Amino acid sequence: MNQHFTQPDGGRSAFVGKTDTSGLEAAVTTVLLAFTLHVFWRCFRSFCGLVKRLFTSSPPPCSATKMDPSVIAAVEKILNYKFKNKRLLEEAMTHASFSRKVSYERLEFLGDAALGLAVATHFLSSGHPELTPGQLTKLRKECVSNKKLASVAAEHRLYWFLRRTNTHRLDQDVRKYEEEAVKREGGDNKCPKILADIVESLAGAVYLDVNSDLAKLWEIFEALLVDESMVREEGANSETEIDGAQNEFVVKDGGPPHERKFVSLVKIEIEDDPICMEGDEKSKVKAAHNSAAYRMIRYLHESGNL
Repeated sequence: MNQHFTQPDGGRSAFVGKTDTSGLEAAVTTVLLAFTLHVFWRCFRSFCGLVKRLFTSSPPPCSATKMDPSVIAAVEKILNYKFKNKRLLEEAMTHASFSRKVSYERLEFLGDAALGLAVATHFLSSGHPELTPGQLTKLRKECVSNKKLASVAAEHRLYWFLRRTNTHRLDQDVRKYEEEAVKREGGDNKCPKILADIVESLAGAVYLDVNSDLAKLWEIFEALLVDESMVREEGANSETEIDGAQNEFVVKDGGPPHERKFVSLVKIEIEDDPICMEGDEKSKVKAAHNSAAYRMIRYLHESGNL
């Protein structure tokens, strides 16, 4: 009798103990698995975040010590000026795509105003009394126009010294302008504004580096911006006319239209004495006429015949 009840109880007790042990093991396994998955997920998210920061974050703010010294030297050679504060040059040659904290935009704003004033001051005291206020205004605008500044930047390939990131489309536009427009002396092609911006930002950097001295600023940029022929051509457009003047021109060099050069000849007679004056070679007939006319006017002024 005792044996009959003992065996079922013993069997039932053994079964219950085994069931409880299996459930505990399953619970522990589930907890460990959940914890492992949680740790793995956190590690995976951290890794993804690190990769994202590496590929999308901006480069560190500019530092003169981190800028390629060869770039600094090359730009200084173009300007024929050595910066006392190299950080100004670095800022002037940094595009917004390279750094969110530093770019040339502030110096561009300053350089635009400083160049305009420096050019106006130069022409007002340049020893050309024959130029009217209207002509002076036109010369100033021509010197600091986007077209003129862009041609200067393209001639010296300043854009390629610019610190920039992921500007493939802009690179293509500049390369196309340099290959096509510059060969045609600017032509009517639209120039990328960034080229003019670079020259203005460099002017702003120089202006600060010379302690806001306009005379020194102009001394540095005069060779880049002013061609004496600009003054000659504008002077030839004065209201003074030469009675009896005859204009002729010849094609100096043939070839495609954008490669042709013209030379103009102005001829007048004073007391039956013919006077001829030849101008400089120009890519346009009108410019060739202006060059010859300017030389004639200067000659007549100096000889007292006008």
